[in-house]
Amino acid sequence: MIRRNLLSRLNLRQLCQLAILSGLMFPAVQAGAETPVPDGYQLSVLIYSTMTALDQANATGNYSVLHDLAAPEFQRINPVPKLSAIFAGYRERHVVLAPVVLFQPHLVEEPKVALEGLLRLKGYFPTKPLRIGFDLTYQIVGGGWRLMALSISPSES
Repeated sequence: MIRRNLLSRLNLRQLCQLAILSGLMFPAVQAGAETPVPDGYQLSVLIYSTMTALDQANATGNYSVLHDLAAPEFQRINPVPKLSAIFAGYRERHVVLAPVVLFQPHLVEEPKVALEGLLRLKGYFPTKPLRIGFDLTYQIVGGGWRLMALSISPSES
């Protein structure tokens, strides 16, 4: 009863943050030739939690949590200082991603798991004044999907 009341008082952003922090986003998944595409709910949680983690990293200038949530290969290629440098322009332009949690993501390609076991999600949020495009890739690590590649493209709507 207490748990249900707590969850009913949390907004979508808080739920995404809770999912990120808990590390319990989805049941265990095994990578293989026939890895299923997550359902719509799971895809939404992946997208929203990634966008929330990036927004918080940009707001604080601290990319360590985003880095730690990612797949080991992403971590190896993108140490925390490099992530900070990559997103410096977003911080300088004051690009705020938090409003995306109020919008439904629009996928421009059908989600699919490639033979390598990578899940790619490409789409946008119809936010204004900047439309936020995204191209996200996830890899199964330890039974859950973890960020493998990240590209965000704000553009005039």
